[in-house]
Amino acid sequence: MACGGWEGSIDSNQLEARLRAGLETDRRYTAENAAKLRAINTAPTYEEFRQLVLGAHLKPVDRNDKNKVRPSIWNSFASTAAKKTNKPPPQDMENSVYPNDVHYDVSNPPSTSEGLVQLWERLDLAERLELLRNLSPQATERLAGGLVAGGLLGDAITTLLAFTPTVSDVVMVVNMLHALTLAKRFSLSVTLVCGEERWAWGRLLEKLQLALSERPQDLAEMNVTEWTLAQLKLKFNL
Repeated sequence: MACGGWEGSIDSNQLEARLRAGLETDRRYTAENAAKLRAINTAPTYEEFRQLVLGAHLKPVDRNDKNKVRPSIWNSFASTAAKKTNKPPPQDMENSVYPNDVHYDVSNPPSTSEGLVQLWERLDLAERLELLRNLSPQATERLAGGLVAGGLLGDAITTLLAFTPTVSDVVMVVNMLHALTLAKRFSLSVTLVCGEERWAWGRLLEKLQLALSERPQDLAEMNVTEWTLAQLKLKFNL
């Protein structure tokens, strides 16, 4: 009788397969962690950071594989993002804020929180930033409230990360961040931000601080100072 009262034979092939799978998992984990450490200091954008990490485990293409047809796109993130950007509009024409036969304009956004969020989700990154530049303070607060209520706080942070380091854009980002802190359930939403979105917040804060160090007087005249950023950092607690 075997140890522990177990009887039966050991499948060596299955055991070897499990061992190989475990070793491959460990190797990939180690490679991705090493890539993260390198990418944090070298990647200027989150997308480049993500691609460096995703590509950490890849091996050189074998000579015999070069002529094989690739069944799928390696950059699945890009294809997913494209699908999200080009997703078809809702079929419910009566309830849709922007029916599929109406061309929406970021310079003339809807007035309701729900409409602003729906517009936000239809826009690409550059269009979202343009929308934020055109919104009034009241509309900014309505959009911020809708994004937080819809669980899109992290999405807002990653969008803001793409701002240009001009005085007007820095002020726009600070105003949007402040509006997010005023939204209902903001404190709860912050506790749910993790991983990629936490990384984006850290990079966003660094980018704001760099812009402030380069144009402190101009930004101070717009009420953006080190104290302003310190208060935002405290409220976001990320």
